Amino acid sequence: MNNQAPSSGAHASILRGALASLGVRLFDLPSRYGFHLLVAASLGVMESGRFYIVFSIVNTLAGFGRLGVDRALTRQLAVDTASGREGGVRPATRSAMRVVVLMSLVATALLAGFATPVADFVMHKPDLALPMMLGALAILPQNLSTVVAGGLAGLHRVGYSQMVYSWLWPAIFCVAALPLVFLKQFTVLHALLLMAASFVMAAGVGAVLLRRFLSPYPNTGHAAYEKQHFLARGLSFFTLELTQLMIAAVPAIALGIAASPQQTGLFALAWRIALINLLFINGVTGMAAPKFAALHARNDLHGLNRSAAQAIGLVLCLALPVTACMLLFPEHLLAVFGPGYSAGATTLRILAIGQLVAACFAGMPDLLGMTAHLAALRTINFISLGVLLVGLLVLVPTGGSMGAAVATSLAIAFNAAAAGWAAHRLLGLFPLATVWHGLLIRLRPARGGSGS
Repeated sequence: MNNQAPSSGAHASILRGALASLGVRLFDLPSRYGFHLLVAASLGVMESGRFYIVFSIVNTLAGFGRLGVDRALTRQLAVDTASGREGGVRPATRSAMRVVVLMSLVATALLAGFATPVADFVMHKPDLALPMMLGALAILPQNLSTVVAGGLAGLHRVGYSQMVYSWLWPAIFCVAALPLVFLKQFTVLHALLLMAASFVMAAGVGAVLLRRFLSPYPNTGHAAYEKQHFLARGLSFFTLELTQLMIAAVPAIALGIAASPQQTGLFALAWRIALINLLFINGVTGMAAPKFAALHARNDLHGLNRSAAQAIGLVLCLALPVTACMLLFPEHLLAVFGPGYSAGATTLRILAIGQLVAACFAGMPDLLGMTAHLAALRTINFISLGVLLVGLLVLVPTGGSMGAAVATSLAIAFNAAAAGWAAHRLLGLFPLATVWHGLLIRLRPARGGSGS
């Protein structure tokens, strides 16, 4: 009986916490989509395509500069605080920071040093060399802000975590870019420099918040153990991070190599609109992931299944009407960003279907990671990457942005569904079935005298 109280508290709190998390995520809509609106409307289809090629390369290399350490830090701090091992919280955070700084500097040097040959011989677009060099400046501050956000999430400061990770830097970007837009002086180079500066400010704000929330914890523990821990677990979590990064970035890079900047611009904007559903998924998962780790540490599988079902149900309630708009009115959604973008309507429909499948299994990849089923997570992620890369190789040369959308949606759908099946096979969880069963109960006509 004693173990029921914590779990019931977790059940009651996950919806409240997820709703609070989504409330914070609503800042994403004006800030992140303000960022994309400024880029798309101010630069046009061709120049925005050039920007998103560089943007995608920077985000991909930034992922290699984190190696999944931010997610490993989230899990470690959540488990430590749930298990009473509070002495290791601050050493773990310092160790994670050191790993990220070192790897980010390597990634920055690689992008800056190889920008010219990559632009000339791989992209066949020599004019992208300078933008890639400037984009390299964003890698270190972006990764510092991300690992700080991971630490805040592990301390259950999810609202602050999502602020630092998600909407703060694009909000700063929009405020700084507006004068240039009004003066018609906004260029790709300006956008990349402002992006780097925005990440610097976001990382600074996050560092102040993390220092504040770490202050109650004792400065004890063994940093050497934590270094080994983060390098091993971070690399395992990195397969999840790498899959998400590749799905987000590689289609635009593939289009940049094999298609025109116009096709890249059409795909990039359609993808950003489809990612509205990802805001819901990440908003709920960001709140639920530390709870998954804590419930698993208590061996509360019933609570884990119920929490995962609540997360999926909430995501579906939010994602279904948005997806319906994408499927029914894609031309109107794209036309808001300027002339020429409505040609990506079919691309948006395809991407919306992939995101809907992801919503049906929201949080399942993170659940595997937070419950230490990292081998299964790695296998699923590597197969998903194979689906993505083979799909892009076959479909982009002939299908352009629509081919990239098909490959992307297939990879998303496989990753989400396979993670859901692995959670059922390894943990006996099937939260989507729990959601469906709960829906049927609520739709069933009430019967007199029946109890619930």
